[in-house]
Amino acid sequence: MLPRKLLLAAVVLGFAVLPWAGGINSYWVHILNLTWIAAIAALGLNIATGMTGQIVLGQAALMGVGAYATGLAIVRWAMPWWIALPGAMVLAALVGVAMGLLAMRIKGHYLAIVTLALNEIFRQVVLNEDQVTGGPMGLRDVTPPTLFSPLGADLDLQLYLPLLLAMIAVYAIALRLYGRRLGRQMRAVRDDELAAESMGVNSRGTKIRSFVLCSVFGALAGGLYVLVNGFISPNNFPIAESIRLLLMTVIGGLGSIGGTVLGAAVVTILPEALRELQAYYMAAFGIGVVVVLLVAPRGLGVLGDWLLAPWLPLIEQGRQPGGVLALPKDDAAPRASIAPRPRAPGADAKLLMQVRGIAKHFGGVYALDKIDFDVREGEILGVIGPNGSGKSTFINTCSGIVRADAGTVLLDGEDITRLAPWDIHARGVARIFQNVRLWDSMTVLENVMLAWRAPASGDSEDAARSAAQEALDAMGIGFLATRRAGDLSFGQSRLVELARAMVTRPRLLLLDEPAAGLRGGLVMELADILQKLRAQGTTVLVVEHRIKLVMAMCDRVVVLNLGEKIAEGTPAEIQADPAVIEAYLGERAGYDAALPAGETAPAAEALARSA
Repeated sequence: MLPRKLLLAAVVLGFAVLPWAGGINSYWVHILNLTWIAAIAALGLNIATGMTGQIVLGQAALMGVGAYATGLAIVRWAMPWWIALPGAMVLAALVGVAMGLLAMRIKGHYLAIVTLALNEIFRQVVLNEDQVTGGPMGLRDVTPPTLFSPLGADLDLQLYLPLLLAMIAVYAIALRLYGRRLGRQMRAVRDDELAAESMGVNSRGTKIRSFVLCSVFGALAGGLYVLVNGFISPNNFPIAESIRLLLMTVIGGLGSIGGTVLGAAVVTILPEALRELQAYYMAAFGIGVVVVLLVAPRGLGVLGDWLLAPWLPLIEQGRQPGGVLALPKDDAAPRASIAPRPRAPGADAKLLMQVRGIAKHFGGVYALDKIDFDVREGEILGVIGPNGSGKSTFINTCSGIVRADAGTVLLDGEDITRLAPWDIHARGVARIFQNVRLWDSMTVLENVMLAWRAPASGDSEDAARSAAQEALDAMGIGFLATRRAGDLSFGQSRLVELARAMVTRPRLLLLDEPAAGLRGGLVMELADILQKLRAQGTTVLVVEHRIKLVMAMCDRVVVLNLGEKIAEGTPAEIQADPAVIEAYLGERAGYDAALPAGETAPAAEALARSA
């Protein structure tokens, strides 16, 4: 690690003294200045596009907003640059808020097209408001800063070191953001927005913050550009410039901080270095870009992250190397049966969740039709039913993912029917999906850290890391902490999901077929974990297809069929209910006819065999 720190320090120092060491002429000083400016704009774009997954094709327009706002403040209103530039960044932040609000309505390629149109909107405003902006003739005579005149004879030399330091400062901000809670939230929204919302991430607020930072850094780059050039026109910020900035982030590696800086250097410097090829220099540049993407499909961030890793937030190393899944010590031996469940809470137990008349239809199909039941504090409640009975839709309405068409869901007496998933999570409801939904690009520890809710006294990275490691240790998978979540097996991923839910210390845990894909000992382990969670005060509502598992671990069971509740009671009552048997097996006579002559299966056995 130390050699890499020394190497990076040497690289920065080398660039800092390069113009005064006689290594480059004034032309290359200007090119390097443009490189630092481009890196600032690309780092901002990387926050929105690389880290948060929002495709932005209007970064050149945001640079233009910063450039014109700074230039106009200096030329028209005689403001000093150190007031004009921050003012331009504030104006761009407002544009970023508008873009973030827009991102709530449209996503993906549609958002990309809208942000692409931002370039043309900016261009038309500048061209038509010529009395203010100078129109196609541009804005001239922007007074440069005189503060740095002792650094050199010409303007490029005077501003070289300040621009380099500004780029380093933006890089440091982006790097710190990447490793903090907000950065994890952005990456979670990019990897799986629905899972992020279910774990308490306000995706709307996260997107708005990413667009604001993208806009602010874009405006900073534009303001610095006009200070260096002293002149701007609409031609300085064409659509092609937005594509060029996006290319920097792609070459560098989407989401990579160090790679973005390297990408900016390649895209800015390489064409100039190839100009001796005259008419063929852009073709040579294109070939070079293709070669880079073929050799390093993840971008130059592989090299940049290796070089800059000493400054990334360090994550505690696990106590064991990654590999085979380890179970808790007291459960190391496989078990043949599920441990007996503790005594169920009585009928007079406090009602934690009350479901009243919940209905949801998709077109003309009713997935849920006026469902009513209660969840008592401290119990494990099972929800079963044939495929298509509405089980997943029901759990989605309880967690805010799907909005019910009618009815109410009360949590501890509060109506949560219309709340967003992150608001429901904040009230102590955690959710695990039928399919594993981890954030694959993040480490196991980061996945669990993100779910941890900071106390009201403020956020603490150390506290989050400690709580996450403790939750992983409780699941027996602490040694996987530094592994990338996308590299785990299915069983390991499911246990990470449980750890992620545990770290929130939920009042109510909603599980949608948690045993799906698990075999043998892991199914028994899952049942034991749920019993332990209940013993710690967590109420559990589980949707599950494995009837034996449900009957063994649940205190009460609710049965759905074709969107309606057809039964509710203890496991013994459910196994003996004719309506339940018919829903699973059809007419009883049809099932008995398949048995050898003279044999009739008990209802409980028949239901269990249907699992």
